[in-house]
Amino acid sequence: MGMGAIRTASAPAKSRVEALFDSLALEYVRERERQFSFISQKRIVMEMLLGSRGRLLEAGCGPGIMLPDLLAMGFEVRAIDVSAEMVRRAEQRMSGHPLTRRCRLAVGDVERLEFGEGAFDVVLAMGVLEYLPACDGALREMVRVLRPGGQLILTVPNRAAAYHVASSAYRAARRLVGRPRHSAYPAKPCLPWALDRQLASLGMRKLESQACNFIFFPLKELHERASEALNRALAPISRLPIAPFLGAQYVVKAQKTAWRSA
Repeated sequence: MGMGAIRTASAPAKSRVEALFDSLALEYVRERERQFSFISQKRIVMEMLLGSRGRLLEAGCGPGIMLPDLLAMGFEVRAIDVSAEMVRRAEQRMSGHPLTRRCRLAVGDVERLEFGEGAFDVVLAMGVLEYLPACDGALREMVRVLRPGGQLILTVPNRAAAYHVASSAYRAARRLVGRPRHSAYPAKPCLPWALDRQLASLGMRKLESQACNFIFFPLKELHERASEALNRALAPISRLPIAPFLGAQYVVKAQKTAWRSA
């Protein structure tokens, strides 16, 4: 998804991320919701949201791909993104939607959320944490705005997955021989168990997790269609114990315990 706002980070880093997602907005509008990697994440997230209700904050809403579904589930939604262009595209998407009055969009800051403590029943952040220099501040803020018993759902790239292990080793080898490859703003994968520990330290009780996006290096780079076919074939293993070592994306749902305030 889009990227929740970054303002506590250094100004140059924030500006790079804003520029990146401004530039990606049209591509997200045209392509993102048709990509199997996103469809897989969305399916898991929607399953995790079943039974929840009330006020939901989507941090990193991008061009609003999730908003119609979240509203259809009955949520009252507040949505923020670092990119003004992403927010503009989301406003276009929601213009004329029959439930648009239950949704408010704004450029926002995931590290300094402009909401009171306990303001939300659910916080959702898809594709946000990996663009932050450190995710501690953002996690604290998301937990702060959750009511006791409220739920947090996160999707992050999984550093333990075969794809990220192999591609990282390849990039390291290129650096050793003096031929590094640079990306505009590389996302930083997370270790699932490290994220789980961070959530626990903030008074969050893990309820469930799944892995998805079963891609492999360099198959994805060399043959996109074959990679997607394999990804589709492996999708049913998302709940198996081996999934966190194969799925390039980690999805976790945790609940704010009543006995601790972040």
